[in-house]
Amino acid sequence: MISNTLVGKADKLFYSKVIEDNNFKAVAGIVKWTNVLEKVEVHYNFKDEVIIDNNYTWVEIAPMDNNFWIKAMYDEKDKLIEVYIDITRKNNFDDISNPKYEDLFLDIVIPRKGHIYQMDEVELMKAYTEKIITEEEFYGAKKISKKLVEYITSHHQEFLDYLKNLKLELEYEMENR
Repeated sequence: MISNTLVGKADKLFYSKVIEDNNFKAVAGIVKWTNVLEKVEVHYNFKDEVIIDNNYTWVEIAPMDNNFWIKAMYDEKDKLIEVYIDITRKNNFDDISNPKYEDLFLDIVIPRKGHIYQMDEVELMKAYTEKIITEEEFYGAKKISKKLVEYITSHHQEFLDYLKNLKLELEYEMENR
């Protein structure tokens, strides 16, 4: 579930499973980063943030019937770093233990402070004008992003609590399998 392009020199422990809740079905996975020789840092307009280092944990949710992919990132003290949501062209479940996605340029970032940032709108527009993506994909990405931002805004703490509880569940199952 993790992009190898993000990972410098590190090992990871990984566990995933299919989750179903009401009408929502997804693959949920957890990654525990170990033996990190080169931490990974990202730069946003608002600050630099380490997202991969020793004993950091990622929880990922790959919906089977929606075009987005959630990554919740926690530091070594289990404090939320950020939630990063990729709007996707397609989520691929050919290998259920290692699903993949095709990125659709638009992203939503929720840093630990809780503000919601929509990123890469310029890249989405450029992909559309250069005919890399279709009109349907362009407007679909904007529609999905808008719905997610509205949902997270109105259910912010519930959303973060869900991710934290899923993290605890996945950690327990990974340790006891």
